[in-house]
Amino acid sequence: MERREYDTIREVEDSHWWYQGLWELTQRWLASAVPAASGCRLLDAGCGTGGLMSRLLPGYPGTVGLDLSEDAMRHCRQRGLLRVARASVESLPLPPKCFDAIVSNDVLYHRTAHEAPALEEFHRVLKPGGALLMNLPALESMRGTHDVVVHTRRRFAKPELVRLLSSAGFEPVRVTYRNCFLFPVAWLVRKLRRPVPGEVPEKSDVELPGPLVNQTLLAILRVENLLLDSLDLPFGLSVFCLARKR
Repeated sequence: MERREYDTIREVEDSHWWYQGLWELTQRWLASAVPAASGCRLLDAGCGTGGLMSRLLPGYPGTVGLDLSEDAMRHCRQRGLLRVARASVESLPLPPKCFDAIVSNDVLYHRTAHEAPALEEFHRVLKPGGALLMNLPALESMRGTHDVVVHTRRRFAKPELVRLLSSAGFEPVRVTYRNCFLFPVAWLVRKLRRPVPGEVPEKSDVELPGPLVNQTLLAILRVENLLLDSLDLPFGLSVFCLARKR
């Protein structure tokens, strides 16, 4: 993504409704799949500026992070996160079967990442039965100016993600869309703000709204997170999955 986006993300992610809702869902599903334990080893593959990793460390002290961006590494170090390294998800500098779980949120959509080799690497470094949790932008019909700024190569549909996971040797446990309730508004906004071919917008959609709006949007995501305990949503801005290494 554009370098300035890392600064923006670091500035807002600890309170922004989008990140808070996603992190809470990730922690919720992770806890059910891999109960926290001192000996549990967890990889945050594409850890970005370190917001999620900071949240995971208290329950999973064996967490390490990887990201290809030096800007991301800089922000992680400023957070005091020392167990991070610069590396590509397509070539992990790690031995086989060394992690109990991998979290990779909003990584494989990027133009520098390709899902098939990355999933093969995730499969290689996971222990048998290890868990993989991922969030990805959903549905090509939702492509907009935000995708231009953050260098989106592709957006994913649920059947595509199920097929990719299965081809890489994973058993898809749950694959569902999320951020469904806000989908109609987001669809309208993105249609009104269509990207101009060849033009790079000044900024992405990542912007911290006022406190009331921020808390309202977070409350909506929290309701969805509760619903996802028992049902899959039919569409949404993102697709979220839990899979296990076969």
